[in-house]
Amino acid sequence: MKVVLILATLFVFVSMLLNAARRKGKLNEDANRAVAGLASSMRIFVYGLLFFVGIVCVAVAWQSLKSGA
Repeated sequence: MKVVLILATLFVFVSMLLNAARRKGKLNEDANRAVAGLASSMRIFVYGLLFFVGIVCVAVAWQSLKSGA
């Protein structure tokens, strides 16, 4: 789990750096398009990771309620 959280943090950090470079106009048209595509795929990964963690939390809570009753 630590590795996944570190990877998600690195994705967010790299995405922020790339968006900063894209907004300042330091990239040409092709690089700008590539950065936008990479940022959207990183965003999808992070949202999927949050969804997966949410499902795990619900499963653990349900299991603890089921075993406690």
